[in-house]
Amino acid sequence: MTTGFFFSPLEQFEILPLIPLYLGGIDFSITNETIILIVIFFVVHTFFLFCTNAKDSTLNLIPSRMQVVFENLYKVIMGLIVDNLGQKDGQKFFPMIFSVFFYHRLYEPYWVSSI
Repeated sequence: MTTGFFFSPLEQFEILPLIPLYLGGIDFSITNETIILIVIFFVVHTFFLFCTNAKDSTLNLIPSRMQVVFENLYKVIMGLIVDNLGQKDGQKFFPMIFSVFFYHRLYEPYWVSSI
């Protein structure tokens, strides 16, 4: 007897079209993956907004708790990248790796909870 929603371990990784949309023979469907990416984007964006000043979108001189968390995450990831890639390449690839890190950290619990 199976319990839960999945009958096969690979079913959790299927990308299912929720809103089919075809324009000029190209598939622009809204899928479950698209919804998850949009939710992750808004969660990360909201987190960064709470770290900045409301009037001019800069970091505060006297940091709040959220800003301290953000700055520590920034320093840890920057340190890891610079240690492995060097100063020049680390600075160049930091925005991409920082974004992928946050995407992965927020996306992983979705897969773990669906198992």
